[in-house]
Amino acid sequence: MPTLTTTDPPRHDRARVQRRTVRTLVVAEVISGSGIATGFAVTSLLAEDLGGSATLAGLSQTAATLGGAAAVGAIAAITHVRGRRPGLATGYLAATVGAVACLVSAVVHSFPLFLVGMVLYGAAGATGLQARFAAADLAEPQHRGRAMSLVLTTTVVGAVVGPNLTGPGAAIAERLGLPPLSGTYLFAIVGFAIAFTAIAVLLRPDPLLLARGQDEAGEREKPPPLRAMLTALRGNRPAVLAILSIVAGHLVMIAVMSMTGIHMHHAGTGLGVIGMVLSGHLAGMYGFSTLFGWAVDRFRSRPVLYGGTAAMLLSLWICGTAGGEDVAQLAVGLALLGLSWSAVLVAASVLLSESVPVAELPAAQGFSDMAMNLAAAAGAALSGVVLERLGFATLTALSAIVLLLPLLAHPALRPQPDRST
Repeated sequence: MPTLTTTDPPRHDRARVQRRTVRTLVVAEVISGSGIATGFAVTSLLAEDLGGSATLAGLSQTAATLGGAAAVGAIAAITHVRGRRPGLATGYLAATVGAVACLVSAVVHSFPLFLVGMVLYGAAGATGLQARFAAADLAEPQHRGRAMSLVLTTTVVGAVVGPNLTGPGAAIAERLGLPPLSGTYLFAIVGFAIAFTAIAVLLRPDPLLLARGQDEAGEREKPPPLRAMLTALRGNRPAVLAILSIVAGHLVMIAVMSMTGIHMHHAGTGLGVIGMVLSGHLAGMYGFSTLFGWAVDRFRSRPVLYGGTAAMLLSLWICGTAGGEDVAQLAVGLALLGLSWSAVLVAASVLLSESVPVAELPAAQGFSDMAMNLAAAAGAALSGVVLERLGFATLTALSAIVLLLPLLAHPALRPQPDRST
């Protein structure tokens, strides 16, 4: 029987810390999610105003996506050395600075400053996704799925509340003598700052360090070099399957989702209807994550992962066979795309967490989300080219091929002894 220390508390204390951790993460996610959605609701409009063209406006989303990818790498490195709290707090602090830069750019009418702000702003979304792993650090193996999915589900609250703050933001900006489109960034600044404070103050003791049995003032290891981490992952087939599934699922979701609105607009569908269809997709992405978390805990991660992949393939068929005027069919297909993405993300994230030793988890999780963000940037950029030259049906067909690649990767499908910790 091992001797208990201050970093190895009794099981009931560990459960209490887990509940506190999840509550803190939920608060941070709801508030920061509102800030993310608030800012992104006007990002394209402000970018077009500052840049002077719709082409330049598209760079804002690319900047945020690439910024998110860079942020994941930094968060993972800090997390590996110092723990979850410093890593997540740094991400929200960077997002706060980014929101301030976006606000200032609107005031001084500087498009380059706005792009810099959006790079930092992208750290908010990346930090929110990394938070799902923090929820699982102290969870019992049979509860990992529900812990992760609960944090993901709260994102839908911010997604609903955020866009509705655009009007009040413009009114506040006018009262303060600021450009109307800059007002929503005031809410983002406050939201990210509160999320930073919640993580920095309340996420104690640090769940990752507690899971490792480390004291917060103890000696730290340096993050493994990228080459060493890739070498370790190459021999871990369940982890490879998890990462490839996360990357492929996210790339496909972003590529199809971002072009569906354009596909509908080209057919003469109104913006209000397009917005409703995309809202259904967003609700599917996050609104039912807890259901998939329960399914993972009940049936294990692989069956849910395979089922989510099959459902995503079905959603691609539904979307791909619909014309731009087939609103009902596209609404169903896009909602199913969001639901299946959630199933794949939750199941693959749990599979990754249970397949990698706790000492290597931050590096593997950071690499996973960094690759996911880079894939999203590539998917968003290439999907427009495919849509313009080959059409929406071809885009969905190519997406189906990409989605199947992880399952066709032979080494990832070979059985391997369980490496759960």
